[in-house]
Amino acid sequence: MTSPQPEADPAASSATTPAPKPRLTQKQAKRAGQSAQAMVISVLATLAIALLVVLMNPSSTEETYERTVDVTATAEQASATAGFSAVAPRVPADWNANFARWNGAGVDQVEFWEAGYVTAGDDFAGFKQTVQANPTWLSQQMDNAPQTGTRSVDGTTWDLYEPADGDRHMVTELDGTTLLISGSGDLAALDTLAAAIQDSIHDSAEDH
Repeated sequence: MTSPQPEADPAASSATTPAPKPRLTQKQAKRAGQSAQAMVISVLATLAIALLVVLMNPSSTEETYERTVDVTATAEQASATAGFSAVAPRVPADWNANFARWNGAGVDQVEFWEAGYVTAGDDFAGFKQTVQANPTWLSQQMDNAPQTGTRSVDGTTWDLYEPADGDRHMVTELDGTTLLISGSGDLAALDTLAAAIQDSIHDSAEDH
């Protein structure tokens, strides 16, 4: 009598039988190669465009950071609007002007001329000039820094304001205008800027 043979397990059979590997036709292989090549070209093109944008961006170059603004020319333009002679001080040659502009009246109703410099010590020194100054405006411009005394620069007295932390400030009246000097460095830099402003205003008065 013949014993019945156990039936084959389909799951076991499929587990031991390797699945057939897909085979690409010649056309399919060609299309796959073209797709990969197109993707590489697209990535390279994107990188090239990004690099071009970075190189063309002015803020990415050292020359732009060190550019010098023409304070004298801007002051002449501002004077036509200001109603007073916008000062253009002759600062040391190793200082770089990084902005100069006329500011129209805002909520405070104060118009003013200003310019700022990077000193030889990489500190900031700048000034504001107006004929419309008032105590509130001055206090706001100095972040409510307290007055700590006065400072004499070539015979001109400046009120000195020094906060516990932050920029120092000096204020005086010259030629009918209020001058406010601010700086992040030592007082010597403020004295230098004050002297340059005084000389410029004195020379301008003599020319007229």
